[in-house]
Order: sequence, then C-alpha cells, then structure tokens
Amino acid sequence: MELVKPSLIISNINPTFEERTLLSYKEFKSLSPVKVDSLLTLLDDKENVALFCEYVRQKLLLIPVQRYTPLFIPKPDFPSRVLLEMTSRCNLNCTMCPRQNLLRDRIDMKSDLFKKSVDELDKVGINGLWIYNIGESILHPDFPELLRYVSSKNNLGPIWHSSNGQELNEYFSEMIINSRVMFMNMSVNAAKSETYKKVSPGGDWEKMRVNFRNFVDLKRKLKKRTPFARLQIIDQEQLTNGEIDEFFGMNVNIADILATNQLEAFSKDVETNIKYAIKRERPSNKSCHRVDRQDLFIFSNGETTFCDTDYNGTFSMGNVKDKSIYEVWNSDYRKKMLELNKKGRLNEVDLCKNCLDFDL
Repeated sequence: MELVKPSLIISNINPTFEERTLLSYKEFKSLSPVKVDSLLTLLDDKENVALFCEYVRQKLLLIPVQRYTPLFIPKPDFPSRVLLEMTSRCNLNCTMCPRQNLLRDRIDMKSDLFKKSVDELDKVGINGLWIYNIGESILHPDFPELLRYVSSKNNLGPIWHSSNGQELNEYFSEMIINSRVMFMNMSVNAAKSETYKKVSPGGDWEKMRVNFRNFVDLKRKLKKRTPFARLQIIDQEQLTNGEIDEFFGMNVNIADILATNQLEAFSKDVETNIKYAIKRERPSNKSCHRVDRQDLFIFSNGETTFCDTDYNGTFSMGNVKDKSIYEVWNSDYRKKMLELNKKGRLNEVDLCKNCLDFDL
C-alpha cells in the first residue's frame, strides 16, 4: 500500500491546505486506491476522478494510490520490469531479509556486464528498472559511474533506487537527486529505535533517520519533484501495537510516499517471517503475480530468474554473461513456467510448491 498527500498528485483539482485527518493503518486498508501514473498524475477516468474528489472532500491528509503506466505495451518476448542487482553485498543483516540464507557469492556486478544489460534493456524498452535487489547499491565502487550510465538512457521506464540509509551521505544524496532516478525507496522498517535494533541489528537508528531527512531537505532545497522519497515499513510481527500508525504520523511531512509492504516468507526460508506471512488470506489456485507481470531478476553474478523467492538463482534461466536478455527470457524453462502458471499448476515446481508469496 502506498499513501501520498492529495496536493502531490497532479490534477485539475486543487486541494486546500486546511486541517486534514490522518487515518489509521486499518482504515487505510479499507479504502480503494486512486489510480495515478509514475509521475503521480491522476488518471483521467470519470470514476477515478470522482474517488479522488471524494477523498479531498473528506479532508484526508493521505490517500492510497496505485501506479499504472497506461502507455506501456508489454512485449511477450521481453521482460517488462527488471531488477538489476548492482551488488549482493550489504552493510546490514535485517531479520526479514533472505540474505541470512544467501548461498551465492556476495559480490559486485562487473561494470561492463551492468552496462551491457542496460544497453539491451534500453534498446528494446521496459516498464521500470530497479538498480538493486539483495544488497546496498551505493557500496558498489563504481556506483557513481553506473548511476550516470543509467541516467543517460531514455527507454527504461521509471528508475528505482533503494537504500537502508546507513551510508546515504550528502555526496550520494545529491548524486541520486540529480540523476534520472524517479523513486528513492528508503527502508525505515520501524517507528521506534528499539524495534529498529531488533529488525536491523547493527544498524544505527539515528544515522538512518538523519540521512533520510537530509536527503529530503536537499531535494526540496534543489527544488526537485523527483526522485519521490518513498519511506517504507514492512508489516511484521516485530512491530509493536500501533507502530505503523506511529510511522505514518512521524513521517507524513517528510516522505512523498509512505509505503507498507506485506511480509514475504521466501518459500519458508526466513523462519521469522513464516508465522506472520501464513496468516494472509490467499487464493487457492497457485498462479503467480510475479510471472504475470513479467519480472526479471538479474543477479550480480549474471544469473537470472523470474522471482525474488529464487534469490539464490537455483532455477536460473541463463546467465547474461554469455546470453542476451532476449535469449534468457525466451528459454524453454520459462516457457514451461508460463504454461504451468496459466493452468494454476505451480505446485508441481520445487521452487514454487512451498511458496507463501505467490499472491503478492
């Protein structure tokens, strides 16, 4: 779920800046989202505009949104969204992250391989590039060069970056703000220092808070609309009662977007996540949303997969070191997965049969 202030949405309706109501997490979950594009422009259909106007009339401080890219036409023979893992190294070991079971090497992607992948993605065109996966991208020694390279392209869709905030100093902040990154995801994951210490052991709560706040202040000083500062918390058992509501209250005037993510169990590999994740209601037939939306994950070692549950690349579709992305995407293995997914038979796949996250 993503929440934004009505005044941030580009529309013909001008919300007044009078006193507004901040709903609770439970109340937000009961609302229908307003449809916007990647620039947070209100999509101009009658029902959607009416819904936005109703939320404005109710004087809601934040409203739920869902992003669409109506002009993008998916290609069956090429991925729509790509997560290009700049590095699998990280300076934290968060409890909900599958890094604790990561078997592949913690390495930086070779810069030439990164650029080769970006070139092919840009040539064909995609609907979004995430320059991270498992790892803190700014730890890559060539991060400035690779960020500039991505920013020189025009056909990658919205570009996403993410950080845990520990090393997000002014140098990196200014670089990201002046790049073509459209969404800057900030992994806060708590509203209290005590919770943060449990969720992200070894992390510095105050340093993270200050760095994220400084990023937002610098963006405003430079009068930049993007990248949108997206502060994220994961709904998980370590949170205290009402902590997500506290997260909303303490960050409502800092973030452009406040986001809550569902906890993933990663095929039951992350033990602390299973009990909480299994409570979610989910459809009985096993067809995967990740397959439907044409996601491709390219790991720092060049191996590829269609799902973040396969974070070790056990069922790789091929390596982009010696194959093109097109060849990987049109492999016999992926064709088989598409057929099983269409028939709701993913329980027949070892990777998928224990998965609790196919509905996310």
